[in-house]
Amino acid sequence: MPYSQKRALNYAFLFVITFSVTTIVWVNHYLQKKNRIYHNQRHGSNAITLREEIPSHEVKLNSSNSPPTEEGGDVLHKTYLTSRSQCPREYFLLIMVMSSPYNFKRRSAIRNTWAGGQSEERWKTVFLVGQGEGETVQNQRLAAEEEMHRDLIRGAQKEHYRNLTLKTQMGLEWASKYCNFQFLVKADDDVFVDPHAMINHLKRPDTPKTNLYTGRCTHRGFPKRGGGKYAVSWEEYNKTRYPPFCAGPAYVLSHDLVPKLVNLFNNVKNPLPLEDVYIGTLINKIGGVKAIWHPGFRTLEYGPCRYHSDIFAYHQVKGEMCMNELFKSAMKERDKQKQQQAVFLR
Repeated sequence: MPYSQKRALNYAFLFVITFSVTTIVWVNHYLQKKNRIYHNQRHGSNAITLREEIPSHEVKLNSSNSPPTEEGGDVLHKTYLTSRSQCPREYFLLIMVMSSPYNFKRRSAIRNTWAGGQSEERWKTVFLVGQGEGETVQNQRLAAEEEMHRDLIRGAQKEHYRNLTLKTQMGLEWASKYCNFQFLVKADDDVFVDPHAMINHLKRPDTPKTNLYTGRCTHRGFPKRGGGKYAVSWEEYNKTRYPPFCAGPAYVLSHDLVPKLVNLFNNVKNPLPLEDVYIGTLINKIGGVKAIWHPGFRTLEYGPCRYHSDIFAYHQVKGEMCMNELFKSAMKERDKQKQQQAVFLR
């Protein structure tokens, strides 16, 4: 073959390779851009590895206050709950994790760490997930995730910080109707829960088995007026002080309180958008229940990623590495306790 033809073929081959690589890079960038919709569910703009956020202008709040209905028009649930999956058996501890549809990495990190081995200790973890913006790729990912793990509890409400109360409502209704348990933990997906430490505490004789509402609680909450993430209007809350409530990242409810809370949902057409304060207002209406502050609920916002055997829940776990470190330390502590117990029983 003449040199000129070989040179032409080489240029043609180089062009095809360059075009193919450029096309692959562009398509991958496009899909990532479409699939990486950012959503800020609780903690402002502090980005961490496991968070995916969505701009506020791309999210719509629900304009309707009606719960989902069946084809015949009959109301299936009083909240926006759409899932009807049932727990296969009774659990001592049910852990409900609030999660954005877009936070697949966070859910995976939880499944691979503290949510594993749940059948052994009679506890179960589920994820409460609302609706995204209807993107085909994201909906396909959620459908595949739900089919694979069977741990998503879905609601019809749009995903938004101001809709977290609606998500909490639908989670508690699902727990009340479709699962039997002794205690319930409501947590966010940037929280590390130590189920073994939690169960050990809840099984202690001095831990109340009913009327228990505990976590990182406050008795000095005041409404913030005007603008801002946590602001509420006088129409939304017309008092000058909040009742005692436990902070939303993680708190515990005994089984008897959950149906009582669900029964009160009908009394509020537009619930207070601050879900932790909202639960506190309902607990106050039930009466006879105290919001009990416990040191076992800790935030890592200003501290190092360090495990402590007396901590049940760590809030603001910054990244998958910290989640793994806490999990490894928790497993070491559990093995240590097993060895001590074996020596004691000899």
